[in-house]
Amino acid sequence: MKDSKIPPKNKKHFFGKREKVKHMRMSSVLLIGYRNIAINKTRSFLTIGGVSIGIGIITFLISIGFGVQAMVIREVTKNNPTEIIDVSNENLENFVVLNKETIDKIQKFPDVRSVEINSNIGGKFINGAAQTDAILYGVTPGYLKLSNISIENISFENFSTSDGIIVTPKLATLLGFEKAQDAVGKEVEYNAVVAKEILDTTIDNSEDGQAGKKFKILGIVNDQSKSDAVYAYTMFETLKNNYHINAGQRGKILIGNIEKIDFVRSQIEQLGFVTESVIDTVTDINSFFSIVRIVLIVFGTIIMSISAMGMMNTLSVSLLQRTKEVGILKALGAKRTDIFKMFIFEAILISFSGGAIGLLGGYGVAKGLNTLINFISKRYGIPAADFVMVPNVFIVAIVTFIVVLGISTGLFPARRASKIHALEALRYE
Repeated sequence: MKDSKIPPKNKKHFFGKREKVKHMRMSSVLLIGYRNIAINKTRSFLTIGGVSIGIGIITFLISIGFGVQAMVIREVTKNNPTEIIDVSNENLENFVVLNKETIDKIQKFPDVRSVEINSNIGGKFINGAAQTDAILYGVTPGYLKLSNISIENISFENFSTSDGIIVTPKLATLLGFEKAQDAVGKEVEYNAVVAKEILDTTIDNSEDGQAGKKFKILGIVNDQSKSDAVYAYTMFETLKNNYHINAGQRGKILIGNIEKIDFVRSQIEQLGFVTESVIDTVTDINSFFSIVRIVLIVFGTIIMSISAMGMMNTLSVSLLQRTKEVGILKALGAKRTDIFKMFIFEAILISFSGGAIGLLGGYGVAKGLNTLINFISKRYGIPAADFVMVPNVFIVAIVTFIVVLGISTGLFPARRASKIHALEALRYE
């Protein structure tokens, strides 16, 4: 009886701390999950293909959507920087002009760097027997630069110190010149009709209203967006000296701090002017594309819901086919967490593979379409444009979604597999 007693030193072994539970190696869990995908090639291919098609369609639409939005905003802001406010006197309730008094008030507003004005008069250009009606714009030197107007045959600096004019190619043609460049250096006459609101009332203008003035053509306005436009530019000081003009109807105001633009606009509008900014257009563009993105998100959610159901069906069928295998693994010592990890890994692997293929494929198709359209456009002389863009936040969102998709679709089959009893699994089939 003494021999049958448990020695005191061994009691700790039987009744002390429990031995640490040993789990399957992670490499074994991953290998088993991968092996199941490799064995069922057709089923795995169709499941991964469904996920990749869903992610690919979403990536294609999103990349085109963001790309077109960025392209439109680039075109809109190319000649209209966001820090510029366009001012006009188109307010019918209160007619005001940009004279010295109003310009001084505007320049006192916070973060206003410069105020450039544009005064226009109507009239008729005459060159021998050829004559045509056209508007002559008198601008300050900074106005042309803020407008990003391109001039040929003369620099901005030389034009800003001259008393000549620059004309559009169409105006040069209407004045009888075979080529626009032939007009450079020639003198033409201009009979103007000047509005009383912009005249200097301290000077007698009775003889100057319809008087013909000679102007030398110094250059050509290179405005490809308005090939049929008929107008000319000269310096504001030139109009002032020739027609006694002391105010402008339009202007451009350069802001130092874009965050102050709304405040400055409200102050200018209180003076009676109408203000415009490219920010208004950009806001409208962003609002439109926000609606488009909502539609794409709804469309993508439907597609991915179908893909998720396909994945869950695949994993459920896989569980039914591997019930006996699960029982054997448990009989050999596999724990519930090992079985759970095995099915979760399989779901994530399917989701990640499909997501990676879909992301690269969708972006590749979009870039291919972009290249094809640019190739065709080049043949017709249309400038190339890049309308494909995938924001970094979208890539992060897709990667996150892929992981969530894998975990969520594999969660139910994995929990179900981990709860299978070894004896019941071995009796299965």
